[in-house]
Amino acid sequence: MTLLLPHDLSQQFALSYGNGLTPLQWVTSLFVHGGIIHLLGNMFFLWGFGLIVEGKLGWSRFIPLYLVIGAAESAIEQFAFSQQEGMSFGASSAIFGLMAVSLIWAPRNELSVFYWLGLKAGVADVSVALFSSLLFLKSLLFCGFTGVAPTTELLHLLGAIVGTIVGLIFLRWRWVDCEDWDLISVLQGKRPTLPLSTEPMVPKATSELKRPSSDRVPLNQSEAKFSEFLHADKPHAAVNQLRLIRQEHRTWSPPPEEWLLLARAFRKRKAWDSAISYYKEYLKSASQIDDRTRMEIAEILILIVERPQAALNLLVPVDESQLDEKLQTRLSGLRKRALQLIDDGVLEMRDDQWDLG
Repeated sequence: MTLLLPHDLSQQFALSYGNGLTPLQWVTSLFVHGGIIHLLGNMFFLWGFGLIVEGKLGWSRFIPLYLVIGAAESAIEQFAFSQQEGMSFGASSAIFGLMAVSLIWAPRNELSVFYWLGLKAGVADVSVALFSSLLFLKSLLFCGFTGVAPTTELLHLLGAIVGTIVGLIFLRWRWVDCEDWDLISVLQGKRPTLPLSTEPMVPKATSELKRPSSDRVPLNQSEAKFSEFLHADKPHAAVNQLRLIRQEHRTWSPPPEEWLLLARAFRKRKAWDSAISYYKEYLKSASQIDDRTRMEIAEILILIVERPQAALNLLVPVDESQLDEKLQTRLSGLRKRALQLIDDGVLEMRDDQWDLG
């Protein structure tokens, strides 16, 4: 609940300076806003970044996290400006804290951002890393002119600092599973970004999948939203939605066609670990695998993760006579490359869990 209060009541619930420490106001000030525009603006950003954090934690852990960030920022703020007069209110500092958490936990997640430049307007997908970095930079620049004063931009940065600390603590103590998509793992190279050394085995025209004509009845709107994210080429949002669905339906699984679409979306982004993970899910669930898809997966096995024997096993059912000349040449090249890796002594772990049937 957010409060739009008369002036006398807002002074009671807002965060006041110069009256000592008032712990109740550390929380109540988060829910006081100065008008409908102030409220709507904060709710818009809360929705964008809250969706990412809540997707990792679930609502029962997200709400305490949000309140802790907001209350901690308010406590520091009230102590730091205890010799001044005035007050502050609003959720923006806590939301900047959530933005910092999102940057640490999911820097490559994408946000759909509306832009308006002169006569041109539209919507663009930008990464959390880029969007949050621009907002942090803006606040830093403003603070460079205003100095250390209780301005909006300084309070935003204070919230971001608190959020950064909280986000790192959760990572350090493994209270959140970011599946190596967190900022530290990305900077350490745990998410490979090397390009393929040859062209993809599957022509571009066949690398996109149509919506599956499944007769399954959706569990609820969440399943439809997963499919919507997937077909809008927003794989990170789709994965977050998948986690939300599985909080209530642990055994739920999308149809094989959507596992494949998810794998291809991460492949396009050169996020090989994730692509391989979802290719595995596809192989487990698909009753039939066409030859071109087998070649597509084998290419990654050979050129990226160096699993030549797994790739050769996957290619066994491929009917070479059904391929055109170009694909036959590529298939031959794949097999030769795999055999060369084996001759070079490449070792494969036997616990890869690939379903190559």
